[in-house]
Amino acid sequence: MKYAELARLLPTELRQRMEGETVYAPWLKNGSTLESLWQDEVVLETVYNRLSAAERAVLDIIVRRIGCTPFDDARLERSAAARLSGAEIHAGCAGLRRKGLIFAFRKSWGEHVYVLPEDGLARWQRIMCPGLQPFFRERGDGEGQVEALQDGFDPVLPLFDLLVYAAKQRLKLTKSGTLTKRNLQRIAELAAWEEARLQGVVLKYAHADIYPPKVALALDALLKLNLLVRQEEELRVEPEALRRFLALPRSAQNSRLYVWWKDIAFPDTVWLQHAALLAEAWPAAVSFEAGAILELLVKSCLLDAPSEPLEFEERLRLLQEQWLEPLRCLGWLEREPADSPWSGTGDGKAGVDAGPPPRYRWRRHPHQPAEPESDGSVGGLIVQPDFDILVPPDVPLRVQWELCCLAQEPVRDVLSVCKLTKASLKFALENGRTREEVLGFLERHAAYGVPEHVRLTVEQWAKPFGLTNVVQVTLLRCADAETAAMLGRLPALAGLLREPLGDKDYVVEPGDVKALAAALEKAGYMAGMQLDQEDGGAAGYPSLEGEELAAVRLPWQEPEAMGQGLVYARHATGYFQLDPGWPESADLYPDLRDIPSSWLKDYRNYHPSTRKEMVEKAIQLRSLLQIRKNGADYRIVPRKLQETRGTWCLTGMEAGPYSADWAGGEREQRERLPEIRLLGEDWEEMKLILPGINDKY
Repeated sequence: MKYAELARLLPTELRQRMEGETVYAPWLKNGSTLESLWQDEVVLETVYNRLSAAERAVLDIIVRRIGCTPFDDARLERSAAARLSGAEIHAGCAGLRRKGLIFAFRKSWGEHVYVLPEDGLARWQRIMCPGLQPFFRERGDGEGQVEALQDGFDPVLPLFDLLVYAAKQRLKLTKSGTLTKRNLQRIAELAAWEEARLQGVVLKYAHADIYPPKVALALDALLKLNLLVRQEEELRVEPEALRRFLALPRSAQNSRLYVWWKDIAFPDTVWLQHAALLAEAWPAAVSFEAGAILELLVKSCLLDAPSEPLEFEERLRLLQEQWLEPLRCLGWLEREPADSPWSGTGDGKAGVDAGPPPRYRWRRHPHQPAEPESDGSVGGLIVQPDFDILVPPDVPLRVQWELCCLAQEPVRDVLSVCKLTKASLKFALENGRTREEVLGFLERHAAYGVPEHVRLTVEQWAKPFGLTNVVQVTLLRCADAETAAMLGRLPALAGLLREPLGDKDYVVEPGDVKALAAALEKAGYMAGMQLDQEDGGAAGYPSLEGEELAAVRLPWQEPEAMGQGLVYARHATGYFQLDPGWPESADLYPDLRDIPSSWLKDYRNYHPSTRKEMVEKAIQLRSLLQIRKNGADYRIVPRKLQETRGTWCLTGMEAGPYSADWAGGEREQRERLPEIRLLGEDWEEMKLILPGINDKY
């Protein structure tokens, strides 16, 4: 889940208490909102620097070891690798919740599930790994632009062609709620994705026994972007959502699709999440190897160094199959052919051949700025004498949409081709276009004008249209001529009844049926309504001519909420209730009032029996002890107290300063944690430390 989604779930009281956090005060006083602050990297870095030691340690563990996958208390404690006490973990978690850096959901049985917002992970990666930024700046400045490869296609085009097909053909649903076989076959042809490249992505979706993966993906994208909606027993194009989407610049359209793709396919494994984010951060004009991303993860303590070459090869395979190759399949990435032996194995499965790993480059970068298209920056159509219409790749989709209404479906290539025929022109005329509008559209958008004989032929084809029309009408049928005559004299029905047919029927506009039924009811008649009527076809092919460009959204603004698609959510968090509670540090210690205040304040030498009680209390609360031994201070996480030879022994660990090296670095540093054993008389002064209460010193 993202910040915008989570912010919408915040109860008013919880939001107000978050806004009361002093760390946000300078920006909130200037009119900023929590949503904008959570998306501002400068603000987040300032907040990070002001976190308590426990809060920062827990946040580092979440970012480096868990990512944006939902987690519970047990997962968090395992990820801490026993270097933090349980009290430190819970105090740090509570502090992060108070600042809105993580959010808590409550399962039906009361257990908490925590979430780091997905769109926050990339920002925390940059804040916690500042060494990555010079790396990217160096490559972004040094390489410059390179010649574009033409081995892919624009991600939005297959879905656009599917929308054209849906507007021209009725996507009827069967009784089981699935599309007909004919429609399925055509959609599979339009979604020209190589399914072998998608096999590394595990998706669960409805009707998996009927829909092949690429058909389910295409339908899911259009449904979640609200471009297709289910109305009764068919899928229809939603005109308003279509207008908003096609009015966006092409880069913004592709970015919307990338948001959808990340929502359904973002990896659960934390290092793959960081690898995907590093790929996003790579400059658009610079190619990269998958292995280079893995090396950066290791250097940034986001991934353990491989213990053997086979482990590196396995990671490389996972990164390619689960993220890079699907992006290449969908058109965002392209692969340089030179020195790149990576290919399919020939049996439909992706594999890695011997040799250097492939080099990828963004063909459509997901974070490309969305700049409005001006009249001088868009391409024009090329109307050929043979009625072919050539469509360069820079022709806006809102123009292509209208072109597809009056011409045949395009044959896609670097230069797409549409064919203007008499049948395609008839379709446009039947969907509300006039001869003048068709010719005007071609004149406005043809880069080199419309050949004269093409203009004359269009006029000739369109001239007979409208002289005769086959129409479907709605009738008010009366039982007899006397009733019909009486209704014709009623003033309340004067504007609702059209011309009479015979002596018992009146023509009624379909839009007036409900008003007519209400008027008849008031007049004392109970009009019978015919049920389950066919409405005569789809809602028509929406016209976008004359529509203004949609306003470009600010970078932090979230697009409208996604609709319900076919692919199931990756996590069940959306079905849980956001915990409205405010986590106070004192709530972590229910028996706080029973603890002598001197144990928390006074750093002194206690009686042996009191020492033992303090150790037992620290173990019970999963907290820490601060002790002084031979003039040096230590912070101890006690794990066990054992009676031995008339005395007792404390077993635990020394709580040293937090370091990212053990949170995300070498596994040996986490697995070989120093254990200490102390007898009750081995130290002098001591104090009980409760994180969140008295841990600031």
